[in-house]
Amino acid sequence: MRKDIVVRLMPLLAAGALAGCVSDGGAPPPLPPLAADSSRPLLALFEHVLTGYFAEAGAQGPTVCATLSPKPLSAEQEEALILRFVRLAPADRCRPADDGTWRDAITGEPAQTVRIYNFACREEAPCAGWATVPGRPATRYTLRFEGGAWRFDGDPRIIAE
Repeated sequence: MRKDIVVRLMPLLAAGALAGCVSDGGAPPPLPPLAADSSRPLLALFEHVLTGYFAEAGAQGPTVCATLSPKPLSAEQEEALILRFVRLAPADRCRPADDGTWRDAITGEPAQTVRIYNFACREEAPCAGWATVPGRPATRYTLRFEGGAWRFDGDPRIIAE
């Protein structure tokens, strides 16, 4: 008799145990915006620039990498960006080609880079840096942390100025 009860309850117990392993189907909560973190102005600027880029680029497109000059992004910085932008690839995946374009190191297909360079923060002045995005002129950004978030002022310029 006991054996029959256990055999009958087994599927119910198994289903209950599996229910704890199954997601409720909801999406994970969004990551907090990097612009709200006063200690990460560089990542806030990357987030700002990449958000605009991907909004214009649409769902399809080439491999895209985020690069920083003169020093590369740290692994932690790159991971923070990749977690927020699913179409973003690690920087070493975008390689310069002989013809001056970028190529995906894995597929050989065309790639693009979103680059921030000459970024600096000084006590006596706001943070500032340049951003280049495919299809747009270079833009010099100044950043100020106000009201709990980084604020961005962009000034597009022709490099020759």
